[in-house]
Amino acid sequence: MKIRWVLSLAMATVACSAVLADEPPPADAKPEPKVRVWDIPEILKRIPPLKHDNTGRLPMICITPFAMNDQDRSYEEAKPLPPEIIRELKARGLTQRYPPHEKYIPCMLALQKEGAGVIIVEDSAFNGPGGSYPVTEQPIPETLHILPEDYKPLPRPGQQPIFPCPLVLDGWKLKADSYREIFKKFKDAGVEVTGVWLDLEVEPYHMRAQWKEAQACLRCRKHFPRGVLDDEKKYEGFIMRWRAQVFSAYIVAPVLEVYPGISVTNWAEVISTADIPSTGWTARAPRPPHGIGMYTAANPVVYGTTLYYRQSWKKEITDAGKDWPLDVPHMDRLYTQLMLTQISTHEANARRVSPETLSIPWVDRFCADDKDPKIPILSRERYREVLRHTWLRGADGMQIFNPVWFPNDPVRSPIAVEEIEDAVMIYDEMLAFREFLDDGETMDLTIPKAIDDGPIWSGRKLKDRAVIRAFTMGDKPVTAKITPFDKGPEVEIACPPEGATYLLTLADGKIEVKKAE
Repeated sequence: MKIRWVLSLAMATVACSAVLADEPPPADAKPEPKVRVWDIPEILKRIPPLKHDNTGRLPMICITPFAMNDQDRSYEEAKPLPPEIIRELKARGLTQRYPPHEKYIPCMLALQKEGAGVIIVEDSAFNGPGGSYPVTEQPIPETLHILPEDYKPLPRPGQQPIFPCPLVLDGWKLKADSYREIFKKFKDAGVEVTGVWLDLEVEPYHMRAQWKEAQACLRCRKHFPRGVLDDEKKYEGFIMRWRAQVFSAYIVAPVLEVYPGISVTNWAEVISTADIPSTGWTARAPRPPHGIGMYTAANPVVYGTTLYYRQSWKKEITDAGKDWPLDVPHMDRLYTQLMLTQISTHEANARRVSPETLSIPWVDRFCADDKDPKIPILSRERYREVLRHTWLRGADGMQIFNPVWFPNDPVRSPIAVEEIEDAVMIYDEMLAFREFLDDGETMDLTIPKAIDDGPIWSGRKLKDRAVIRAFTMGDKPVTAKITPFDKGPEVEIACPPEGATYLLTLADGKIEVKKAE
């Protein structure tokens, strides 16, 4: 039987970091003026500084680098932001993110001088270190599957004509060496890195195309544990666990060797167990049991992605007997259910098996993965409500995914700044209860159904005090009966459609419920 080596194409920019535009206009169309929404002056004008102290807490970052104006290339050219701008962003709980490249050391030192956090973000997709050289991202032929001449692959991303063998670690070793080198250079230059929050959406993955290709590969057939390649579910579980171990050894360990104790996480890394299975980032099929290895932080995804309509509208609403119109109020219900899924399941697992692990979710109101204009965008009011519950369900920090999906759209393009505005506003609101964010235990993690009109609440508690946020997706107020403390009575709280925040205090066997201002 003839064997062939097939090379992969160079990796493209990671899909979740792309700034996508509308379809190109007809040749005879007049060009539309670009809507100016994304620059630092606009952000500073619309978003006030935090009222509450966030000293010592992790900063928030945005997926799109901050710039002074449309012509500002300081990020691309590795030029530091002006000190006064760094201070103004810091006052709003924000910092500029930078990639792990030596040329950005002056930018990082500029942040550090003003007391802003240094967050390193690398984003890439497709084969990644498993099949590509570091930095150049050119394919490593020796790492790719060895397939029969007549092999017919399943559909796969165009950027991946073939996948790397998951058990071949040559490329990962090169990546680890490159990380050790660059982070040592950061340390030697005096950079104190706050966190490394990666967006490496790279192989190994467990989808059917990857499984089938590994199943056909002569090398994989030789090296995989017995029986794993013969069963799709076994392959899925093996790869999810193997992935965490590979990233731990070749990505996380090189970072922690240089910067012990900092927060290190990667895209959608969460804990899943047999009795509380977490889901993928779109809240779809449950994941097999797996941990997150040496990562010191998890990265739940809280996205208002338009994919939810085609993926889940029928399952969650139509099949449940609801003949609802596709409008903002009803789509808001579906967004709420699915956006709270991954962080809730992860936190339920983490507080049992890994309570020391931080949680730094990606948050997003408008993720246009499906660009059908008929799909309603999550309302700002509901997005803010989801953000409140995200903080109270375990978030220790946030990453804001806010690309300008439609640059020439006067309605949708401003959402990129609105997302920062909402995230900063709700963060400031939650900082009023900072002691609960810092040291509180998460409380109810029930995931609401889109069709439910009942109470929805989240909270964090200390020994004899708690902060709780409650609301309902129905039109009329409802109440929730809860037992917030281990040694204490049941108490009833009101859950209005507009939401309400409460402070609870246990004293002499009684609970005082006070509405927060």
